[in-house]
Amino acid sequence: MKINIFKQYSGLSKSAYVLFFARLVTSMGSFIWPMLTLIMSVKLGYSEKEIALIFLIVSIVFLPGTIIGGKLADRFNKKKIIIFFDLISVTFFVLCALIEPGNLMLIFFTIAGLFATMEGPSHEALAIEASLPKERDKFFSLTYLGFNIGFIIGAALGGFLITNHLSLAFIIDGATTITSTILIILFVVPIKRETIKEEDVNKYEDAEHKDTSIGILKRRKSILYQILLVAVSAFIYDQWVFIIPLHMADIFGTVNGPLFYGFIASFNGFVVIIATPILTHAFRKVFEIPKVITALILYSLAYAFLINVDQLAMFFVFVFLFTIGEILNSISFNPFLSRRIPSTHRGRINSYIGIFAFMGTILGKLLIGELVSAYGFNTGYSTIIVFSVMAAFLTFLNYQLDKRLFPDLYIKTEEI
Repeated sequence: MKINIFKQYSGLSKSAYVLFFARLVTSMGSFIWPMLTLIMSVKLGYSEKEIALIFLIVSIVFLPGTIIGGKLADRFNKKKIIIFFDLISVTFFVLCALIEPGNLMLIFFTIAGLFATMEGPSHEALAIEASLPKERDKFFSLTYLGFNIGFIIGAALGGFLITNHLSLAFIIDGATTITSTILIILFVVPIKRETIKEEDVNKYEDAEHKDTSIGILKRRKSILYQILLVAVSAFIYDQWVFIIPLHMADIFGTVNGPLFYGFIASFNGFVVIIATPILTHAFRKVFEIPKVITALILYSLAYAFLINVDQLAMFFVFVFLFTIGEILNSISFNPFLSRRIPSTHRGRINSYIGIFAFMGTILGKLLIGELVSAYGFNTGYSTIIVFSVMAAFLTFLNYQLDKRLFPDLYIKTEEI
């Protein structure tokens, strides 16, 4: 029987399609974030160690902002928070475009990123509130697909803009951010509890809790452990925008390196567009954590292909395997959390995820930056592989715990 893989996205809430388009628009300008390593390396002349130290300082600045953003998301109107913080963020993006590359530009960029980070928990909580529990896999798959359709357009221009028109890159990022915000504010509507059918209610996220967010995590330990593992998985994933561009610049030079990195970034988006609907359908009967484990194994295999490599073709092999893992992780991790976190605590617990992700990425940059400087890229890749395998094993152990804590989520339902 012929299967229409795109038909699986029909019947979702109207907000899902608005968020799909909003994230598509945002990601058209967001190429500047993964290119930040190259900006500091090629434009500003920083070494691997200096870049890692800058990222560490930035993360220290971001951490309190993440916590504050989570608390605000649980207490105040999420749309108003998004508007306020995005306006500040866009203002500093524009200021980055008006000055020459240097330390002041990095300061403005950090401030823009800080307020974008503070808005994050409100954005994620609003997206969850606009979807039914049973449709989260397809909902997050669709919005992830939208992000990457936009990214493939932006990444194709990213290397060229970073090299020749850096100011324009900042302006595009700010313009797409504000456009996305307008769409979300006007058209994304949370689903009211009273309109949800009783059979569609998820008791684990529906009940109100007066307990603290830490208390929730203590009683729902599989969430806590998976959030702790975010630090490791973020470290593994983030090397895609740290060691890879540095390695390509080392092999192909400071002109072709950024250009070729833009090509493989575009290929990443292309694979996402083609493979996301296919993998969402193919893995529809697989629970969330096994998909996360598969993703971690694919990450380790992908990085293994770059040991002792200096051919551009092998970077495309890496990106293909890495992207399949990225897709599986993206369509499973957010649904996993959304079905287990009480709606009253989404903002705060989402902020914890951001904190551990920052810790993983920054400590990972420090570690890999030191290893690459001292021992070369092969040692860096080998270290990433070890962490990937370790994370996969720990995630498997957490899978056993999660089945005991949330048995109702492991009851097979009729596939839609």
